[in-house]
Amino acid sequence: MTQINVLTNLNIDVTGVERTWERYGIIQYYGTIEGKPKRYQIVSVKLPTGTQNIVKSPFFIPIPTEVAKELAHAIANELGMQIKEESNDGMRYLATLSSQVKGEVERGDLVAWGIGITNNVTGSFRMDGFLLRLVCSNGLMDAEESEIANVKKSYNIEEMKNSMLEQAKLLQDTFEEKLEMFRSFKQYKMNQQFAELLAKSFPSPIIKDLVTLGKNKTVQDFAKDTDLWTAYNSVTYQLSHRKLKLTTRFDWGLKATKIFKEFVREQEEVQTS
Repeated sequence: MTQINVLTNLNIDVTGVERTWERYGIIQYYGTIEGKPKRYQIVSVKLPTGTQNIVKSPFFIPIPTEVAKELAHAIANELGMQIKEESNDGMRYLATLSSQVKGEVERGDLVAWGIGITNNVTGSFRMDGFLLRLVCSNGLMDAEESEIANVKKSYNIEEMKNSMLEQAKLLQDTFEEKLEMFRSFKQYKMNQQFAELLAKSFPSPIIKDLVTLGKNKTVQDFAKDTDLWTAYNSVTYQLSHRKLKLTTRFDWGLKATKIFKEFVREQEEVQTS
């Protein structure tokens, strides 16, 4: 029985090996750790910086970033979408796809429908809603419910592609809902509570046009007459136009949308209570 050392200083007694993704630098070792009867797997990923070994459940399927990239390009070609940006560091792949389908959040404020694709070799593989604000090229990210967002993983690339195409069409069906959600931001304005939430959630350069900060990020003043759609675009403008890693912009874009959505939902509940 083979034994391999893991970065967590655990030892796994190997009872099986999966080499489907070996050409992408990924090998899966199945077995038991430190004699415990429960089965595990070690996902071993070869990177330019060295090999990473991550403990996962025996049912987990890693998807190589190169496979995620191949699938993203296939989806773009099938649906006539343009890949606006992509990033691939061997462990995480991200891409934003934009289509010719357009709508208006308000008169003259055009947005194009799109998809954000994220894949972590030892984590999740997702497709989320993405809108590109054409007037200033802000990317507007919105996380989908897991049922529609999570890609069904498989060792069969063609099977995954067909599944992702179906998901992409479901995502497109939510385009009008997304427009309505962003339109609802215009109905509410910044307040002290929200200014403090922004100060706690983002670095000061991202919110510099909305919140004036003092020592220890205390809120000294904020843009009181600014509606949340304007505020949201101020945040996404800073995210889209600063020299940030795509992974950082992607994560902070999703975070921003979640914060704004939840605040609007709370305000709506207050009004109806």
